[in-house]
Amino acid sequence: MTEDKLQQECFLWHNKEYPTKRGLLYHNFNNPRNAIQGAKLKSLGLVSGVADLTLLHNQKAYFFELKTSTGKQSPKQKKWEQTVKKDGFNYYIIRDIKRFKELILYIYNNY
Repeated sequence: MTEDKLQQECFLWHNKEYPTKRGLLYHNFNNPRNAIQGAKLKSLGLVSGVADLTLLHNQKAYFFELKTSTGKQSPKQKKWEQTVKKDGFNYYIIRDIKRFKELILYIYNNY
């Protein structure tokens, strides 16, 4: 399964299971088409390494990086993970839909 397919499954499952939470889980577009678009987006606030999905719940933010079973974080992704964890945020690497569902259920039932 590709990262895109996994992310799509996670997002669609969340929107189907939690329709009242739609809009609180969203994709962080971080892949410019070319260098010109990349430069423009950086000037508008694009940050390299940002997680694929963000969930907002009960005044907290949760970050999800989607990876295949063998996928690895880039150095920029690792750095961004360290940055947000240092500031007290939750960051998760998701490799399958089962793990995503478990985390969402845990977050919604405990926070």
